[in-house]
Amino acid sequence: MNRIKEYFVEELNRYRVIALLIFIAVITLLAWQSDDSYHAYIMAKNLVDGNGFVYNIGQRATASTCPFFTLVVAAGYFVIRDMFFVSLLINIIFSAAACRMVIWRFCRTKLQIAFALLVLIGSKSFVSYTTSGLENSMLFFLGTLFLCIYFEHEHYDAKNMFSIAVLTALIAGTRMDAVLIFAPMALYVFLLKRETSFGKAVGLGFAGLSPFILWELFATFYYGFPFPNTAYAKLGTDIAMRDYLIRGIRYYINALLCDPILLVIMLFAVLAAIAVRKSQYGFCVAGICLYGVYLLYIGGDFMMGRHFTLPYLISLICYLDIKNREFSFTGRGAQFNRLLVGFVAASLIFASTSSVITDQFLFGRTFSSPISDERSGYFTTSSLFNNMISLIVNKDMCIQNTWNDDGVKELREAGSPGGILESVPGITKYYNNDMYLNDLYALGDPYLAHLPAVKEGGWRIGHMWREAPVGYMNLVRYEWGTGAIKNDDARMYYEIIDEITRGDLFDMDRIKKIIDINLGKYDYLVEGYKRSLDENNRQTMKETMTDDSIAGYGLPE
Repeated sequence: MNRIKEYFVEELNRYRVIALLIFIAVITLLAWQSDDSYHAYIMAKNLVDGNGFVYNIGQRATASTCPFFTLVVAAGYFVIRDMFFVSLLINIIFSAAACRMVIWRFCRTKLQIAFALLVLIGSKSFVSYTTSGLENSMLFFLGTLFLCIYFEHEHYDAKNMFSIAVLTALIAGTRMDAVLIFAPMALYVFLLKRETSFGKAVGLGFAGLSPFILWELFATFYYGFPFPNTAYAKLGTDIAMRDYLIRGIRYYINALLCDPILLVIMLFAVLAAIAVRKSQYGFCVAGICLYGVYLLYIGGDFMMGRHFTLPYLISLICYLDIKNREFSFTGRGAQFNRLLVGFVAASLIFASTSSVITDQFLFGRTFSSPISDERSGYFTTSSLFNNMISLIVNKDMCIQNTWNDDGVKELREAGSPGGILESVPGITKYYNNDMYLNDLYALGDPYLAHLPAVKEGGWRIGHMWREAPVGYMNLVRYEWGTGAIKNDDARMYYEIIDEITRGDLFDMDRIKKIIDINLGKYDYLVEGYKRSLDENNRQTMKETMTDDSIAGYGLPE
């Protein structure tokens, strides 16, 4: 009997190995780099090169939403001094490790292995963000490891509780908003199913969360702000909540049309959890739903399906665990399984044949639209495959040809140390890191990021440009003094930001300004600048109306 059991285990493991190798082959063949990933790479390179954990050398500001992942990339770059290859290697390792845990821990039959593999490589969005250079792959790894511990126990001892807290901290440090998915499960562990006293649970929680707590203290001291600069640039825009909600709804519609399997798997995980009525699964899908509401609140994203990929993976694992532990192979469980397989098949068929429909939407997936298939847009110049071919044929990598950098060339020809351009893609900045470069989207500019955004037609989530105060661009380009900024409120606010991001780290006046700016004591300066913009806009409108009246009706000047 034992020999028969061993035979079946060995056969199952062979199928697992084959599935894992297929997964690795697919994501490696389609591996690519997103432009946004290079904002983090710049910081990783600066750290390794001894220039500080910063975006622009000499200014303590972060353009990375994923500090812990950026530190991992920096460690990899310290060993292998080729950012393109080492970052993709890290992505592939993290994603492959997550896939291995899913197949070995949550798949108990050949059919489950085949189903899991189909789901993992069946979503174009999930495959895209297994690499891309972004933090998703690390979240896949940490999230899967979290669920391995979470679903392994009914009650949790001190060791398990500490592990859950540490993983929660690492997830928060990898991408702060991703913790919304795991917070309900962590609360379930610490409040409802702990095997320790409440006091010990609190101590374990704080000890486990210490990596993130320490990071927040460091970030506030070093950069002057607890959140990444990108958060202020993307969310502190003054654009109406109604507009964000509309964008969020469009993000869901886009996923439904272009990659429907994302929503199908999440929906079935929620329905399965409701069907079994077990609190452990209820708290798991509560996190998925909470994150789904959050995506509506922030307007989704401009990258097609990206923010659905983590809850998609969590939903797959949750469903597999329900199937193995709660659903029988007959009755309700079998009907549920057949229904899910049917919807998955329909989703894959629809996604592979629906481009004629989906490309017609203005908020669809084309590269220039508010929501786009980023891998499709960048693959020609930033993919692993094409760069390997270019390296063999042309002895050089083609990723440097992704963007036209005429603006940077103009600055160099003029002898300028840097400048604020209309747009500075991450790849362009990476290959011109000796210059101070920022753009009007303010992802790496701690000053513009806190000023009001301009809403324009076809605006993209995360890409709302700022109208730079008069004189600010000259200040950066020609290194003029702060007097170059004409508006008094804007100038005073710049001086505060400049002292926080460039001043002596331990200067008590700087530390006081950090406390005050985070308490909102300088918000009146931003409000004053906004009022001046409104007055200028009204004056411009009045002059335009007068000119139109003169031209249209022959009124005297």
